[in-house]
Amino acid sequence: MLASQPRPGAATRSRAIVFAHFDPAGAFDPHVVHALGQYRRFADRLVVVSASAERLPAKLAGMVDEFVPRENVGYDFCSWRDGLRTIRPSDYDEVICVNDSVYGPLCDLEPALADPRTADADLWGMVLSDQAAARGRPSRPHLQSWFLGMRRPLLSSSACETFWAAVRPLPTKLDVIERYEIGFSEHVRRAGFTIAALYDATTAPDVTVREVWPHLSALHPRRSWRLLRKSRRRPHNPSELVWWRLLEAGVPYVKVGLFRVNHYGIDLQRVEAGLRRSTPFDLGLIHAHLARCG
Repeated sequence: MLASQPRPGAATRSRAIVFAHFDPAGAFDPHVVHALGQYRRFADRLVVVSASAERLPAKLAGMVDEFVPRENVGYDFCSWRDGLRTIRPSDYDEVICVNDSVYGPLCDLEPALADPRTADADLWGMVLSDQAAARGRPSRPHLQSWFLGMRRPLLSSSACETFWAAVRPLPTKLDVIERYEIGFSEHVRRAGFTIAALYDATTAPDVTVREVWPHLSALHPRRSWRLLRKSRRRPHNPSELVWWRLLEAGVPYVKVGLFRVNHYGIDLQRVEAGLRRSTPFDLGLIHAHLARCG
């Protein structure tokens, strides 16, 4: 018997959620436990695939329907492929693939799941990015793969089955981004299906100096110069550069990479202040994860 069942409301469509997990120490970090607790509320079936843990902790045993340990090869797409093999995707109205590269949900996930901007899409996500796989390569609009929602028309199609059946471990992360993250969106579109996201970088206005100004500081000239320089370029990674726009668009997540890498030179104290103002999320989960993993 599950510890909790999906609640009624916008989440009444039948839904499976497949969660890709990896941790250098094989642990299930408290921020991951929080995420799984939130997903449990909206999932008829919750599948966890781990590329680092051999078993599920006892505290999660009553929360997760299926646990799949696997070798650490192939990144998240191979984890999702293995998780999808444990269910019959076409039996569900929706199957969502997520991973642990974000903190959240920062607040109630239900509004995002029922948002009218994505309600009619066959494939949907939190962020539609126009970023290229690497600098110097052409822009290729795609859903960022840390949250991918597939709806019944797509789930029942040969296009979906063909894509996931062909997923194999690839040599580099760049190969995975090119062929699977970007490639999945392109494959779905070519098959005639529709795509949507809560935040669409392909139609969003350019980032202005006024927007990034609060993150600039004379005390940190190198970081500030990096932010000014990189914010003027297009395309960019919206999940890390314009995190505030995502929150305003109803995306209840913030990327772990914003805190661990901070590629753009964002003022992380301002990020925390913004999260504290606009969400009920326990920032202690972020602090504890960063203290443990760096």
